[in-house]
Amino acid sequence: MNDADHGVDAALATLRTMVAIADATVERATESLTLTQFHALRVVGERTPVTMSRVAEELAMNPSTVTRACERLTSLDLLQKAQNPLNRRETLLAPTGKGRQLIERVDEHRRRALSAVLDRLDGDVRASVTTAFADFARAAAVGDSTRHLLAYDK
Repeated sequence: MNDADHGVDAALATLRTMVAIADATVERATESLTLTQFHALRVVGERTPVTMSRVAEELAMNPSTVTRACERLTSLDLLQKAQNPLNRRETLLAPTGKGRQLIERVDEHRRRALSAVLDRLDGDVRASVTTAFADFARAAAVGDSTRHLLAYDK
């Protein structure tokens, strides 16, 4: 195994841990939402106001899947819908106060979980890890959409 493979394997192990933390914190904070529903809520919260098609594009998902997720979020009073005054055929989405609180609650659970892991590291290692995380996040921020991250095979 060369150094590049070792780096990818380490990154993959970290990714698995991060996904486990992300899944567990959504489950703990929401109880009744699927990951797709929560991801849609987060995109709406970050891009408000936003159209359903933009949410589908951001998530790189089928529009009908996103529509179902957003309908569920609306029925739970986590999202609100309004007709776009500039294009009456479009519906704009925005989180409700309850939806924003849920996003904040999940983020707080994630902060606590990540802090607990980082606290187990020695000071110098923790500093290196947090610097590496910041560098990685900057390198991955290639555009305004997560679908750009899937361009690894091009």
